[in-house]
Amino acid sequence: MVDAFWLDRDVEQAAAWLVDRHVTSSVFECSMVLTTAVQLNGYPESDALYFTHPDNPLTRWAARSPDNWQYLRDYTEAAHEEWRYRWDHDPADRHGCWATVRSLDDRIVLDLEWPIEGRQGPPQLTGPWTGDDYVDAYRYYYANEKRHLFEWSKDRSMPVWIPEYTVDGGGRDRDT
Repeated sequence: MVDAFWLDRDVEQAAAWLVDRHVTSSVFECSMVLTTAVQLNGYPESDALYFTHPDNPLTRWAARSPDNWQYLRDYTEAAHEEWRYRWDHDPADRHGCWATVRSLDDRIVLDLEWPIEGRQGPPQLTGPWTGDDYVDAYRYYYANEKRHLFEWSKDRSMPVWIPEYTVDGGGRDRDT
């Protein structure tokens, strides 16, 4: 499933808390969502752009408003910077998926016919782990369903909030 892991409202902090596997998958999946979202709103079709998962709740959310789209773009950029940091990529290196997002014409993106203005909270794609706040939902989800993926490179380590969000019996999701 395509998802972003909103572990904090500060996207740089959220990216720093991602497990290694989700750093790369966030750049890949969210880049696809971003290019699909703009095409749903009339961005000119191109073989160079990804178009996938148009009915995914994250894609629909990103396509709903320019502010939603920008928040996801900021998250994806933070994940991309984290990708560079964790694996010592040169500052000039760009992940191919992020390069595709960067190829979008910002003027055209801003001039698209977005359905609404303003930013809404992202969808909670967290299975049974929901909350009044999307950050809480994602922290519960991460602490309980993603434990099998807990691995952080370089100087990154398990987020300090994990014990607070861990519930006995967690750990059912084994795919991503």
